Amino acid sequence: MSGSDGTVSRRDLLRAAPALAAGGLAGCSSLVGDSGTDTPASTPTETPTPTPTATPTATPTATATPTPDRPSVARQIVQRDRAAITHIYRSVTGEITWPSLESYNRVDPRLLGVWEVGDDRAEFTDSAAFSESGPDYDREGTYAAYDGRIFLQYSTGEELTIGYELRQDGGGTLLDLSNDSGVFATYTQTQDADDERTVLEQFEDLILVEAESPETQRQELQGGNTGSGFVVTPEGHVVTNAHVVGADEDPEYTLYYRLASRTRDAIRSTLEEDYDLTDAEQADVEEVFFDKLFAYYADHSTVRSVETSVSVLHGRTPPDEDLEVHSWSATVETAGTVRETVQGEPTWGRDVAVLKVDAGSPLQTVPLGDSTDLGTGQDLFVVGYPDIGVQNLFEDRNTVLEPTLTSGVVSARRTLNSGIETIQTDAGINGGNSGGPIYDANGEVVGIATFKPADLDLEEVAFGLPIETATGFMGELGVENTPGELTEAFREGLDAYWRDDCEDVTNHMEAVLDIWPEHPYAREFIEDC
Repeated sequence: MSGSDGTVSRRDLLRAAPALAAGGLAGCSSLVGDSGTDTPASTPTETPTPTPTATPTATPTATATPTPDRPSVARQIVQRDRAAITHIYRSVTGEITWPSLESYNRVDPRLLGVWEVGDDRAEFTDSAAFSESGPDYDREGTYAAYDGRIFLQYSTGEELTIGYELRQDGGGTLLDLSNDSGVFATYTQTQDADDERTVLEQFEDLILVEAESPETQRQELQGGNTGSGFVVTPEGHVVTNAHVVGADEDPEYTLYYRLASRTRDAIRSTLEEDYDLTDAEQADVEEVFFDKLFAYYADHSTVRSVETSVSVLHGRTPPDEDLEVHSWSATVETAGTVRETVQGEPTWGRDVAVLKVDAGSPLQTVPLGDSTDLGTGQDLFVVGYPDIGVQNLFEDRNTVLEPTLTSGVVSARRTLNSGIETIQTDAGINGGNSGGPIYDANGEVVGIATFKPADLDLEEVAFGLPIETATGFMGELGVENTPGELTEAFREGLDAYWRDDCEDVTNHMEAVLDIWPEHPYAREFIEDC
């Protein structure tokens, strides 16, 4: 969104509209030249001569200039504050090495069924459960069978690993079990069974292990996450969520996540070719496979030369300009806890961080309000940068950064187990919106977009933290929300734009550019006038 609404601007439409008519017609008035004296009486012998009178003339009335309607609250918010609503990127770089892996399925379909030798009996199912019985024992548990070995986990906690080999003999199937001394028992299959697992269940049974003769793999990786934030002081203090800047995350975790994502993406086409899955089934299979890859890399990898950074981007990054010109390096001044544990149960914490950037000039700020009286049913507006993909954002030169707005109402005010107040809303809060401002109908920031419950399959349930959570952190730093000279000049210029006063627009927006020459929108309003 910009100051110009498509090919026909709001101002063009106003100019094309007919002017409103002036007030009603002029009423009667006194005759011009009337002295107020009586006309002499006529005589019978004389015909009176009429006294000439002036023709009445209407008093001209000035044509009223129509006053343009102010845009909606949502439009006012975006036009006024978009330069103060920032895109935040946390970057982690490092070198990761790991041993090559092999994959097995814990269920060997050839083992399924019942096996017997003498009075001893064993059964293996496709749910990875087993049971064995004999004259003086009866035991059960779970198993994994791959690479010539059966790993038994008894319900008593006991573990046993034995070798196995399947072979055909006289039309029957035999199972040789062995230990270090050799084969100690041979079972005959007396009842077979089908493998009825779904594709998803087969991937859930997947086991990733280090290859028998592993090769060392190595990659230099860059991972990270994105979110939103908003400037609260002219000096460059920015409020966002703590989880956006990785306050609760080990940088190595980010690199493992990136490597697992790459591996999963690399085999996506293979999954599509080998299995006839719906989109939902494909997504579930990929998620399970990703979790297993992540666990393998976390357990077997070594990470070196890890570096982290937080960057704050503002306004737009046109394709023909260098991205670095429009980003500032940020330091995390303070951050709360992302999650807390209450009576053994995880819950959300004071997920707020305050950053500081040095932009080289004063910055535009958002107005902070008060959520105390915010109640169910009141309008809300969420502004931020929904996730469009980290790599696309930082490598695609056609990317234009522009905050988006979603609207809704306060669904409820809820208190978490941790005692922290939240604002429940049906306004869209998607990945990348985290840390962005939530506005009320007065155009003031009353909350911070924070999270959606991961275990709820509902699109219209999202939560924000009240703005008082952020102002508490700001108070600890001695930081106060103030507009500053630049913000006041921009707001006055925008107000002039809304009332179609181009001279005032130019004066105020040029004052803005004098203070912050790289302001991403001030020039647009001047040109649109």
